[in-house]
Amino acid sequence: MMARRGLLGVLAGGVVTLLSGCGLFERDPIYRFKMTIQVETPQGLKVASSIYEVRALLTNDLVTGGKGSRAVLRGEAVALDMPNGKALFALLRLANAVGSSDDLADMSMRVLDPAFDGNCLESAKRIASSDGVRSPSEVPLSDYPLLITFADTADPKSVQQVDPVDLVAALDVEAKIKHVTVERTDQDVSSGIGKRLGWLGVYPEPRLDNAFKPTPNPTLAQKLRHGDFYRGNAR
Repeated sequence: MMARRGLLGVLAGGVVTLLSGCGLFERDPIYRFKMTIQVETPQGLKVASSIYEVRALLTNDLVTGGKGSRAVLRGEAVALDMPNGKALFALLRLANAVGSSDDLADMSMRVLDPAFDGNCLESAKRIASSDGVRSPSEVPLSDYPLLITFADTADPKSVQQVDPVDLVAALDVEAKIKHVTVERTDQDVSSGIGKRLGWLGVYPEPRLDNAFKPTPNPTLAQKLRHGDFYRGNAR
């Protein structure tokens, strides 16, 4: 009996070793990054940042039957207070990707990892190990996050989009974006936006304006979800 148990133990150990060698027990690669926004104003330079966590996952392509990858983001929007009392928010989705899944996770890979070719798993591994990454790195205008403000922060329906090259129109203050940068970090993921925006609910529902019928021309409040402001336990 003892010999049989010993043999079973050896076999089980061999199976575990084999599976580990095949990568079945590999952990999902994870990294964190900081996004910082600097804005020049008549009262001086205003700076705000937020820290995010990205986890890369292996996926199955139901069409081809092959394997793919995707990135999952955790964190919250950057909130930058302007001299006139308004606030500029840099959301988790990108300005040029409203209505798509492209977000800050994808942006961080494109900006930090020169070798990024669409493979989120391999890119996340490189960034996590700081292998060849550019950190800190300037975010190009084409990869800017969606910038918004509120006429009244207590009213989510009062959301307004902010043009990154013309802040004056929406913010009513002479201001100009100086830099948007990302950098690799091991700091804790940012939290607390729920104290600023008390109406924020559970991701991914609801929209900022959830009481509307389907329309071919939805407003920004009808397009945006609470999950564009925070994801995970960042609230």
